[in-house]
Order: sequence, then structure tokens, then C-alpha cells
Amino acid sequence: MNYDYLGDSLTKECLNNLLRVSQCQEFKQGETLFLEHSFCDSVYFIISGNVTVYKDNSDGRRKIIYLLGENSFLNDTMIYDDLNKTSISCDAFTDVKVLIIPLKELRILLSKYPDLSILIIKSLSKKTKRLYRQLKNTTTISMDKRIAAKLWKLAKDFGYEHKEFHGFTVKVNNTYLADMLGTNRETVSRGIKKLKELGLVKVENNQIFILKSKMKDFYRR
Repeated sequence: MNYDYLGDSLTKECLNNLLRVSQCQEFKQGETLFLEHSFCDSVYFIISGNVTVYKDNSDGRRKIIYLLGENSFLNDTMIYDDLNKTSISCDAFTDVKVLIIPLKELRILLSKYPDLSILIIKSLSKKTKRLYRQLKNTTTISMDKRIAAKLWKLAKDFGYEHKEFHGFTVKVNNTYLADMLGTNRETVSRGIKKLKELGLVKVENNQIFILKSKMKDFYRR
């Protein structure tokens, strides 16, 4: 099992104790790791694969908050919440392998190892910054620029070079983008069409590729 990220961030003693109290579990693509408002007594750490973190709106529409990959903590806000109930839902976007860390044991380790506390704080801080960015993009820019910003961020997190363009190591389609942006598929399709006309996006074999070098300039204008 590859724990390089944890090993680089934690002392050997802390890592060994963390692994001692945890267990590894695998989920198939589409399986649910946990649902919003459900009881949960563990924190999850992604070893490999990707997950979708989301909330269901009152009208039943899904709003995707994060697409997270390896070396990410899930439901870490529960560490400081005595209710032990999740505030989000999480599904496996691909086959995924996670480390399940019991909250009771994790809280003990946090009080003993400052490096583990720092790692959790960094995780929470990163998610908070992403939420701020999402809020800004939701309220201040047009939909085509929101789509461009989301595609640029996905390319940054999950991208690979494809000639002068960037593709995605995860399969992102218009429906998934709509759930990420809190809109409908038709609106995303129109936005993608405009980005294609501007030469910022191309679609090959139902896969989206973006001109990452110019996409940021477009949505920041």
C-alpha cells in the first residue's frame, strides 16, 4: 500500500499508530461511501481513485461540491463535531480505495501528534479556499466563464497534456459539469459550444480537451 503522502507529512511513529487503528476498504465506481445526515464514526482518507462529494437540494437536484482524488481526507469536519453525523454525501466516482480512521482513535492521536493536527488543518483550509472560490465564481461571473473556470480547475487537479491542449484523467461530461455548477445540462452544452467557437475547448471521442494556457485569461477577464 502506498502511503507516501502520509509518510512525508507525519513522523514514522505517528504514521504507524495511525495505520494500526485504521483499516483499508475498497468501493466500486458508483458505490456510496456515506450519505448526508447519516451516523458516521470514522474519517476517510483516499489512497487511490476519485470520489464525488455532494449535497442534494430541496428539489432533488444534486450539487457537486468537490471531485477529490488520492491523498484527500473526507468528512474531516466531523473531527470537531460531537454529533457524528455527516453534512455531505460521498460516492465513488471511480473504483476507490480508502483508509478508514475511527474518530475516537483519531482524536487521541491528534492530541498526541502535532504533525497530524497540522495535516488535518491543511486539509480543512484547502477545502475552505475552494468553497470561497466557488462562491466567487457563482456570484460574479457569467455561466460560460464559470464553466471555463471549472474546466481549468479540473485540468489543474486531474489534467494531462494532449498536444497544446489538456485532457482529464477523470471522465467529465456535460451532465457532471452541470451538477458541479448547480445548473442543467442544456446550459452547460451552450457554454461548451461557445468555448469551442472561441477555440478554448475541443471534443474528441466524447472527451473534452481545453486550451489550459488561455482558459484562465478568458474567465478572469
